[in-house]
Amino acid sequence: MEPWRKNLWSLWTAQVLAMIGMSAVVPFLPLFIRQLGVSDPVAAHHWSGYVFSAPFLTAIVAQPIWGALADRYSRKTMVVRAVFGIAVALALMGFSRSVEELLVWRLLQGAISGFISAALGFIVAETPQAHRGYAIGVLQTSQSVGAVVGPFLGGVISQYAGMRTVFWTMSGLSIVSGLLVIGFVHERNRGQSQAGGRTSAVENLRMAWQIPGFAVALACIVLSQMGTVMPSPQMPFFLEHIGVPDSQLQIATGVVVGITGLSTLVAAPIIGKQVDRRGARAVVQWSALVATVALIGQAIADSIVAIVVVRAILGIALAGLVPALNAYLSTRIPDGRQSGMMSLASSAMLLGNLVAPPIGGWIAAHVGLRPMFIAAALCAASIPPLLWWVRRRRQVQHAA
Repeated sequence: MEPWRKNLWSLWTAQVLAMIGMSAVVPFLPLFIRQLGVSDPVAAHHWSGYVFSAPFLTAIVAQPIWGALADRYSRKTMVVRAVFGIAVALALMGFSRSVEELLVWRLLQGAISGFISAALGFIVAETPQAHRGYAIGVLQTSQSVGAVVGPFLGGVISQYAGMRTVFWTMSGLSIVSGLLVIGFVHERNRGQSQAGGRTSAVENLRMAWQIPGFAVALACIVLSQMGTVMPSPQMPFFLEHIGVPDSQLQIATGVVVGITGLSTLVAAPIIGKQVDRRGARAVVQWSALVATVALIGQAIADSIVAIVVVRAILGIALAGLVPALNAYLSTRIPDGRQSGMMSLASSAMLLGNLVAPPIGGWIAAHVGLRPMFIAAALCAASIPPLLWWVRRRRQVQHAA
C-alpha cells in the first residue's frame, strides 16, 4: 500500500474513535444541562447554545497557532496532542457540578484539542495533489461514522448508565485513538522544520487574503456551518415539540442526529471523486442547494419519520459542501504551510459553529423552532449567489 494511503486509513481509524467520543456527548448536552439544574425552558435554550458553542470560541484563536506550530515542527505531534486534549476535556466534563463548570470545560476543549484540523492538515501535506479530493472525502467519512455511532452509543449508555458515564467512556475511547496515531501514522513531510523556515498564524492569515478566492471560500465555509449546525443544539426540543415522548427522547435524538452522519458516510467518497474530476465549485453549488431544501424540509416536518428523511438528505449535501471547499483551498496552499493554512479553514468552520447555536437558541426561544430552520436554510442558500458574484466580478476584472 502506498504510504499516503496507509496514513490515510490509519488516521481515519483513529479519527473514527475520536469522533465517536465527541459525537456521543454533543446531542445530549441540552438534557445534561437540565440535569445540572437548569429547568426554565428559555434558560435551557440559551444555555444549550452557549455550551454547544463554547469550544469553538477558544478554538478559533488556538487552532491557527497549533497549525503554524505543526508546519514548523511536526504535524503528527499536533494530531496526538489534539486527541489527548479531547480525552482530558471529556473526562472533566463528566465531573461537572453546574452548567457554568460545564461551560468552562467546553472552553478548555476548544483550546487544547482541534483533532479535525490537525488531521486535515496532516492529510493535505502527506497526500499527492491528484488524490487530495478523494483523501479529504474519505477523512470526512470518519466524522460521519462518529456521527452515526456516537449519538446511538451515547444514547444507550446515557439511558442505562447515566450521562456522566458517557463522558468518561468516550474519554477512554479518545485515549485509544491517540495510541493508534502514535503507533501507525508515519510523517514523511515535516515541512518548515526540515527546511529551516518559519511560519506564524499572522503570516498565514495575511497570505489567505492574498491568494485569489481563498477568503471567499472561507466565508462560504462559515455560512455552510451556520446553516447545518444552527438546529443541532435544539433538536431534542424540536423532537419534543412534534410529539416524541420523554421516555424515547434520548434514543430518538441519537437516531435523528446519526442518520445525517450515515448518509454522509455513504456519499462522501463518491462525491470526493467528483471533486477531483469535475472541480470543487460545481460540487459546492449543488451541495448548498440540496442543503437548503433539506433545511426547509425540517422546518415543515411534523413527524420523526419526515425528520429522518430530510436529515438523510442533509447528510448527502454535507458530504460535498465543506469537503469540496477544503479541497479547493488545499490546491492553493504553498508547500510547507498546509497545516497552518488549513487551520484557517477549520477556524472558519468553528466561527460558523460558534455564532450559529446562540442565534438558533435565540430564534427558538423568542420566535419559534420552525423559523430557526428557515434561518439556517437562508445561510446555505446564500452560498451559490456569493460564488456567482465572485466569479462574475473576476470575469469583469479580466475583461477590463
